[in-house]
Amino acid sequence: MDKRFEGKVAIVTGASSGIGQATAIRFGLEGAKLMICDINEEALEITRQKVLETGTECLALKVDVRSQTDVENCIQATLDAYQTIDILVNNAGTGQFVPFAMMENEEYDRVMDINVRGMFFFSRGVLPTMMDNDYGKIINITSIMGEVAGQGQSIYNTSKGAAKMMTQGIAVDCSGYNINVNAVAPGMIMTGLTQNMLGDEDQVVYFLEKIPKRRIGVPEDIAAAVLFLSSDEASYIHGATLHVDGGMICTRM
Repeated sequence: MDKRFEGKVAIVTGASSGIGQATAIRFGLEGAKLMICDINEEALEITRQKVLETGTECLALKVDVRSQTDVENCIQATLDAYQTIDILVNNAGTGQFVPFAMMENEEYDRVMDINVRGMFFFSRGVLPTMMDNDYGKIINITSIMGEVAGQGQSIYNTSKGAAKMMTQGIAVDCSGYNINVNAVAPGMIMTGLTQNMLGDEDQVVYFLEKIPKRRIGVPEDIAAAVLFLSSDEASYIHGATLHVDGGMICTRM
């Protein structure tokens, strides 16, 4: 495999499983040094071992992305170890399946804090280094559900819509620097957040009818898009959202 990221340093949040794990492994295969983080320390160590098997360096740190202190400590630990940060993948996220009328304040805060506040803390935290270096890539994992509504997912929709607009706002504010800020919007992907739903055959049939590619996505589909946007091949893509959904959004607009 090409070593497109040899000499680069990447932080991947929410890396204990699913999209984050697949992305970290792919970066490792292509030569990047990694800092991976997640709140699930035990599962995160499994990812670290998988990344180490690719032959690269990989640090892992337990981080609650809702905590500014945790985020700042992670960024500093990365700089202490590698002296720079070239790539940030804001992948940490959570789902929500509660009807709007039944939504509790605590659930609203949980979803918004993980999906939006965490992205804010990490992006703001790495930008001084990227601006000093006049180089950087920030990739935010959003969702097609930030553009189309889903039943019982009103606050999830809200958080992902906010993440999309934060991506565009940061992109504009980075004008004049060699920093690219983009988003990847997954569709229906087999991850820990969707496995219960996709364990129901009727639900699988329902989604396959709405996906023109007629298959459920896998984390590696998203990882491939993230690495493309993190590469210099995508140097003129800025403030964009790349839908990786098998065409599902075409049936919902």
